[in-house]
Amino acid sequence: MKLKWTVITLIALAATAAGIYWGVDAFNENKSYQGNMRNARNAVAAHNWSDAAIYYSAARGIRVSVENRTALEQLNYLKRADKEIRHNNWQSALNLYSLVLATNGGVDLLNKAAKSGEDYVTALKNADESADKASSLQVALDKKSSELTKARSSAEAAVKTANDAAKAAQDSAKSAVDAANDNATDLSKALSSQQAADKAAAKSEAADTKTSKVDNHKKDKAN
Repeated sequence: MKLKWTVITLIALAATAAGIYWGVDAFNENKSYQGNMRNARNAVAAHNWSDAAIYYSAARGIRVSVENRTALEQLNYLKRADKEIRHNNWQSALNLYSLVLATNGGVDLLNKAAKSGEDYVTALKNADESADKASSLQVALDKKSSELTKARSSAEAAVKTANDAAKAAQDSAKSAVDAANDNATDLSKALSSQQAADKAAAKSEAADTKTSKVDNHKKDKAN
């Protein structure tokens, strides 16, 4: 009888010890799980996706939950989105944020991070497009300015050519007028000389005629 109670006591002690061990182990396991989940959430809040993935993976190794299973999927999209942003691939990053938000049972903190990232990348994309438009406009303005400068230079050259031609024509006309005036003067002088010569000749002829008449008259008297 004594032996029987001893065996029963030993079995009871062993069960108690096993219970205590199991309880301590479960407590430690839960503590480790909660610690990993807490660290994972803190990493998410700091946008440290790599550390968050490590802690969620550790928590999942202890106990699988909707949060740590879904979080790992969303974190993969977020890490890829960050890579696209570094390469200025705005649309690819936005597509990845959309996948984060579309994940079934998505973690609230990661959804908020994706929405914040989406707003940030949209702003960058719009700024980039505005810069491209401004650059294109500047190129168009520079081209137009260059065309106007060329047109102005061509117009100035045409005006100068026209002015030079007009001046040349004016100089030529003046020379022609001067030459005509010189010719007219020479002609007038020649005409005056001719008229003087004609008068002189007429006088000489009149004198000769008179002398001839006088001589004839003397001859008549002498006869």
